[in-house]
Amino acid sequence: MRFPGQAFTQILIAVAVVLAGVMVMAPRASAHAVVEQITPADGQRLTSGPPRVTIRFSEAVQLLRPEDLTVVGSGGQPASSGGGRVLAADASVAEVPVAPRLPSGTYTVRWRVVSADGHIIPGASVFAVGDVPITPPYLGGPGGGSGPTETSAWAVTARWVELVGIGGLLALIVFRLLIWRAAWSPPPRIPAGERDSTLAWGRDAWWVGFGALALVALVGEATVLVVKTAGSLGTSVWGALADPAGIVRVLADTRFGDLLQVRTLALFVLFALGVWRFLVEYRSDAAPAPRDADGGRVPMLVMLVPALVALGSISAQGHASTTSMPGLQVPVDALHAAMAAAWVGCLAIVAVHLLRLPKVAGAGGRLVAGLALARFSALAVIAVALLVVSGVIRAVGQLSSPEDLWQTSYGWTILVKIGLLAVASVLALRSRRIVAAIRRGGATPNTATLALVRRQAWVEVTITLVIVAFSALLVGQVPPIS
Repeated sequence: MRFPGQAFTQILIAVAVVLAGVMVMAPRASAHAVVEQITPADGQRLTSGPPRVTIRFSEAVQLLRPEDLTVVGSGGQPASSGGGRVLAADASVAEVPVAPRLPSGTYTVRWRVVSADGHIIPGASVFAVGDVPITPPYLGGPGGGSGPTETSAWAVTARWVELVGIGGLLALIVFRLLIWRAAWSPPPRIPAGERDSTLAWGRDAWWVGFGALALVALVGEATVLVVKTAGSLGTSVWGALADPAGIVRVLADTRFGDLLQVRTLALFVLFALGVWRFLVEYRSDAAPAPRDADGGRVPMLVMLVPALVALGSISAQGHASTTSMPGLQVPVDALHAAMAAAWVGCLAIVAVHLLRLPKVAGAGGRLVAGLALARFSALAVIAVALLVVSGVIRAVGQLSSPEDLWQTSYGWTILVKIGLLAVASVLALRSRRIVAAIRRGGATPNTATLALVRRQAWVEVTITLVIVAFSALLVGQVPPIS
């Protein structure tokens, strides 16, 4: 089974253009933010209070609120004389003025900054004034809340929903471009009496999926924003929901918010294009004409662009953007996400077709389902190959040595992903052998064969959705090169 050269070339050009745009959006940051120096140093004893506390980070950071950098006494009483700020001349340095004539005691410096990759970096340090015992840092009271971490259930679930929604929309478009038309268009594959019912069901199923995934994507974006706000402001998710001003602050004043706005705009452009195509395809109650049954190649290519922008903007805000080579790593990460979406999403769509088409159009439906499966099998080989290659490049960009794979939590998450991918690949190879046998026989696959492949497909989809969950976890972990 081969791809039509013109369509595949057009898609590659569209992907290249969008990834080039993502490369331009990518910042030239160099690392995950860590504290390089704090003055006074942690545990330092002073004879008198310092005029200010200064913290130097490894990269530019943001303070959402002045109270995100404070100094408090051992009982939580304020010891700073003003709000914290990031220096205009050097955004990697934050400082807070300290009240004059501090009495003897232990003082806690507390901070919560936003790093270039969108991670929330909380921390605390202590110093003492006078000859007194140094006590542990005071983390209670206002400003001491932690909020959901980047690896909390809230954060991982929100990112998982976001990836499923956007990735699913991308997969729907790829399915129409590369699988659906090839499964039924060359005559005389479907008898005329069965073609109308097949094309009508295919159109209806596609738009139901588009509407459902559009809702999932919007819910995912809203949830990601609320959870990020909670983590940024050190409050609960419910507290963030009750603080619209805080949500607006995160959306308007952070790089994460800027990219979320880009992603949301791309999704709304995609939805607007979807409404236009929906009206065109449902201009009558009749079954779609063969030339319109796949939505049209050009309209689908146009819809592919905002879908890729939305997915690529996630790569532009994550770990890939803070490596030493963001110009390479961001596009590779976007390619990795796109190939995963194409593989997992199209597999789920094909499994649905294997379930319903034989019931809708009898033998003609079984024929179309079998041809769609064969077409997907060819696409999956390319997608998985690019998935593996891009995954290796990303791992090299985030790991300092092979030992990081088993010596860090970030590496262990990668190993779990590799193990699950291996299991899914074995199932895919089994299904591919069945598909090859169907193609060699040249006959319409029977219901039992399609049912077997469908069961294996759903197991494979389940495993790959778990892989997506670990990918959402990986986004929140700190890589060894940080």
